[in-house]
Amino acid sequence: MKTRKITQILIVVSIIAVVFDLARLDLLGMTTPLYLIWNLFLAWIPYIISLYFIKKDTSINSFIPLFILWILFFPNAPYLVTDVIHIASSPESLMWFDSLLFFFFGWIGLLLGMISLFHIHQYLKNHFSILISEIIIFAICFVSSFGVYLGRFERWNSWDLFLDPFNFIKQLFNISADFIYMGTPLIFVIVFSIFMYSVYKTVYTLIVEKVEL
Repeated sequence: MKTRKITQILIVVSIIAVVFDLARLDLLGMTTPLYLIWNLFLAWIPYIISLYFIKKDTSINSFIPLFILWILFFPNAPYLVTDVIHIASSPESLMWFDSLLFFFFGWIGLLLGMISLFHIHQYLKNHFSILISEIIIFAICFVSSFGVYLGRFERWNSWDLFLDPFNFIKQLFNISADFIYMGTPLIFVIVFSIFMYSVYKTVYTLIVEKVEL
């Protein structure tokens, strides 16, 4: 996989998405959802961190702290998909534009997330068995889906662990303790985990097996 070329393409499409977002304000005279740009910036963080895992000589001792930092920010990438919920509040005359806008940002977020997850997967396969690597990848999808839930419904952010660690850990513990008894959160995490893993396996197949369309 030509990482540099893919990174360049992702930068270009990210710039285009930002221009589209700003155009909603400048050209249409409407309030623009600037939070999409911020969320896109956060989605780039795990991708940038994952570039360090491409090096096969990265030791486990170096991998672990970077991996912890990566998985803390990783949910921000697939989180962009859930921003489509805001389409319901869009003016009817702009719903078509907002639908494309939210899809565009969500698509870039998924690409950033899945390619960064691919970098992690490649590192894992170089140090563990194929089965163990696959189990870890699905576990990442599950844990990250819980992170997306915390962001979308509980309104917690990745940096809250640093800014307000006590309350963050306290609420995380409370939610985790009753998780299996909570209807919507459990269903959301299960469904989103399957969704994320399915998208990743599609991307993985296209990259590794080089499917000819």
